Amino acid sequence: MSESSQPLSRRQRLLGLARNTRDTYIPKITGSVSSLATGASRALTNSDYYDEYGRVLLPKDTNVQLFPSYTRYQDGKYFVDVQGWVFTPGVMNRKNRIVFSVIKQIMKQRDASPATLSTLENDNTMRQEVFNPNSASSDNESIVSVESASSSQGSNSSINQDDVIKDRLSSFFAKSIPNTELTITIGSEADVDELVQQTIRSDGYGHFETTVEVPYKPSVIQAASSIMDTVFAFQDIIIYPNSGVGVISDIDDTIKLTGVIGDKMVLLRNLLTNEVSSWSIPEVTTWYGDIYRNNNVNFFYVSNSPWQLYNSITKYFQYADLPPGSVHLKRYNGNIISSLLEPSSSRKRKTLYKILEDFPNKKFVCVGDSGEFDLEAYVDIARTFKNQILSINIRYVEDSFSDLDDSKIYNELIRLLTAKRKKIPVVKINDSSVSNNMEDLIDLSDDPVTPTTTTKRKPPPPVVPNKPKNLQGNQLKRKPPPPPSPRTMPHKSYTDTALQAPHAVQKIPSSSNIASDGGSINEELPPLPPRRRTSPNGFQSDSGEGDLDYIMDSPGFLDLEEMDKKGATWIKRIIAAIYALEGTNTKIVLFKDEDDDFFTNHCIQLDELVKK
Repeated sequence: MSESSQPLSRRQRLLGLARNTRDTYIPKITGSVSSLATGASRALTNSDYYDEYGRVLLPKDTNVQLFPSYTRYQDGKYFVDVQGWVFTPGVMNRKNRIVFSVIKQIMKQRDASPATLSTLENDNTMRQEVFNPNSASSDNESIVSVESASSSQGSNSSINQDDVIKDRLSSFFAKSIPNTELTITIGSEADVDELVQQTIRSDGYGHFETTVEVPYKPSVIQAASSIMDTVFAFQDIIIYPNSGVGVISDIDDTIKLTGVIGDKMVLLRNLLTNEVSSWSIPEVTTWYGDIYRNNNVNFFYVSNSPWQLYNSITKYFQYADLPPGSVHLKRYNGNIISSLLEPSSSRKRKTLYKILEDFPNKKFVCVGDSGEFDLEAYVDIARTFKNQILSINIRYVEDSFSDLDDSKIYNELIRLLTAKRKKIPVVKINDSSVSNNMEDLIDLSDDPVTPTTTTKRKPPPPVVPNKPKNLQGNQLKRKPPPPPSPRTMPHKSYTDTALQAPHAVQKIPSSSNIASDGGSINEELPPLPPRRRTSPNGFQSDSGEGDLDYIMDSPGFLDLEEMDKKGATWIKRIIAAIYALEGTNTKIVLFKDEDDDFFTNHCIQLDELVKK
């Protein structure tokens, strides 16, 4: 019998049991006791933020805010989009008092230097706070809460500027609550056996976003804390049909005056001190109202404004009576000043793609402004989701087209978008007209353009050097054979058209065009394919109508680029957009607030589309 098969003695079994207890059970028991001790210690030292098990509790004033989203019906199920934020209202502690004091001093200045604003944008003390229970004692020095300032603002008719600034900054002073567990419950319009629930966690900045799939028609969204029963919020359901027409709209400087491209001080005053009524663009808001009432289209508001400005945006929507719709803002939890002044970027791309993917059978009208990069964002989705974007409408923002004269560049862009490009547009060369009278920067007419006296002459070609003698070949002593006689040419087959012309004389091809069988090379080879032109941004043009790529090589455009970089850049952007949209049904339209024909015609076109 082998040693391994022999039974263990009692002493050996006891030693093995002791060894297993030491290696397995004791560490587990020690960890559990340590966890309980830590939890008990936390609960005793700071019972407001930890329960008896040591789990982090939410502050008593925690809020859950749900943002407007949309619900879609596909394949017999409803897909409910949920987005929101978990936070605790901020208080005027030492840090927030410093931030408020700095911003208030800036608002009192007529003109703050760019260097001052740049310094504040990079100042770490201006960063928004995230909730941390271990540093909760820092709020003991609070003097007044933002919530009380906001409530006093509503009760007092004579609101001073300080209260307005506090109210606008209230969400920036708030502390986001990260990594907290929430339960999302989707209500039903009819009685069901069980409501669908989903458990999620907020991200590092307190935001959460998810899509819940339900088999019944939903009625309401509830987001509740999994730890505290008193922390919850509700949001009504907005169901969008899969077909029809939707409007994707920017907010800043499209439907709400913000001044993104202007002076940064003007932008800050618009956001923090100006009255809500001063943000109105009545021509556009009236247009949106007419579209919504007459055509019942769906609205998607996509903006680069941070979520912290949502309350201010909601107040403006109520004042301007804008149509309801889903709202999609950017997440930002860095420097407060930087979040207000940050220029537009590619943050919209993810949201725009999701909207188009969620509604593959819906047509869209995109509305933006010339202040930032709405044109490129909309052209991108129009190329990716072909034939879903009906039109890209860009509202003119003052001083956004040119460094010299906006109206001249605006007119040139209109000509580029509407002209029938049957020939190469030629830029007129006249230095004085560029600086003083910028009319006809790009000639899109069919009349030939004669060069002026200011045309630069081409330099003479370089002199061809003599070939060295050691590289020269020997001269041929015999002449090449003469071309074949016309009598030896094979008889040409005529078409019916040629037979109807008895006086037509056959032209004998030259020796350079004769094939080995005596026939003409021109008759054997097919015609060359048309040359494919390349647009400024690398897109290839399949149509032979436009030769817009030659515009930027013309001397007139080079002169314009030196004197008006902004205007030249806009011409490049429009040309690139025209090439990018080839093969789609999307059209680009520029409009001004006083353009009544645009608003009237657009409403008529949408009405016809909806009736189809």
